[in-house]
Amino acid sequence: MAVSSNRPLLLLVLMFAIGIVAYADRQIIALLKPELDQEFGWTAADYALISSWSQIAIAISLLVSGWLVDWWGVRVTLGVGVAGWSLATALHATLRTVQGFLGLRVVLGVFEGIGTPATMKMVTAFPRAQRGRVIGILNASPNLAAMATPIVVSLLFPAFGWRGTIAIVGLVGVFLAALWLYAVPTHLADFGDAPLEARDHVPGTLPVWRRVTGLALCKFLTDPVWWFLLFWLPDILHRRFGLGPEQLGVPLAVAYAMAAVGSVLGGWLPGRLATEFPRRGHEYARRVVMGFAALCVLPLPLLLVTSALPVAVALAGLALAAHQMFAANLFGFVTELVPTSRVGRATGIGAFCSNIGGALALRLAGHFAAPGSSLMPMLGYCAVAYALAWVVLAVLAPVRGVTAERS
Repeated sequence: MAVSSNRPLLLLVLMFAIGIVAYADRQIIALLKPELDQEFGWTAADYALISSWSQIAIAISLLVSGWLVDWWGVRVTLGVGVAGWSLATALHATLRTVQGFLGLRVVLGVFEGIGTPATMKMVTAFPRAQRGRVIGILNASPNLAAMATPIVVSLLFPAFGWRGTIAIVGLVGVFLAALWLYAVPTHLADFGDAPLEARDHVPGTLPVWRRVTGLALCKFLTDPVWWFLLFWLPDILHRRFGLGPEQLGVPLAVAYAMAAVGSVLGGWLPGRLATEFPRRGHEYARRVVMGFAALCVLPLPLLLVTSALPVAVALAGLALAAHQMFAANLFGFVTELVPTSRVGRATGIGAFCSNIGGALALRLAGHFAAPGSSLMPMLGYCAVAYALAWVVLAVLAPVRGVTAERS
């Protein structure tokens, strides 16, 4: 099938929009938590249980969906996934019990697990030279979602209440699912630089299993930081500064705008550094950027010390930006240095570990957020997680092992 010259741009825009809706579906519960606390009377432990089981459902789904994406392709799997999780989101408006919330969040998680492997598989349809920038752009969608969703909620909530607000967000996703199924080409290679089967060659002598293991452990160590801040940053700002759903919009928008900048920089900087220092190569530049990101997260525990809201927002925004910079390069690692035919499965395994780590972090957060406890241990771990992951990747997938050509 011939593809018009603007088709890749259209698909990139659609994937970006789908990423926004996926993260809006998750974040909206955190933003509405003060209202839901009153409606359902749930405790911090109940909230932690709901959020952690949602992560577990996503994690289990990821193991299966990675294989399905490799076998059945992106068009059908992502279309079904977006439609499923969006309908589940809209159905939250009908809930009356905590148990119902738990069950529907699990259903939502099962469908959301399709998103990450399908997106990374889609990225492999772009020429290798463009993938870093494409990932940086797509990785910014959660940040834009986290920035825009509080503002949208602050506008919709006074007029429609929490039930109407969550239903509207879900129906937007259903529309995007229909648009995706209409617009996506049957064959991804139509706008790539080579047929998909010809893109399985990757540089380096390091076995694929070590590359995937390095990716998986890095996701397990670092992504809990993102999930923790996604679910608990609104609550932290509410507790420390008395911000309600109507006041959270601007502070969270600023923090996640910083994260979006970090994502785009994470996709752009390695290529720029590789151009400036060609003898070192792209993978060396990627590790330098990841190391810099790890250093930027170190001040995060000061979030619970400062009494100034702007400082708290700046600390959270810097950590979120660093996470996205680190994550963009991890995804670049898998799309460039894992055979294309295995990208869906490799991404699914990495994202599975991400969500298992996230589920553990959210359960622990519920414990540390209880009366008489403190979230400081959680923030302390967040501060060092990226440095640990950088070391793990250096040991399991050293630069020389993934760049030296096979003899």
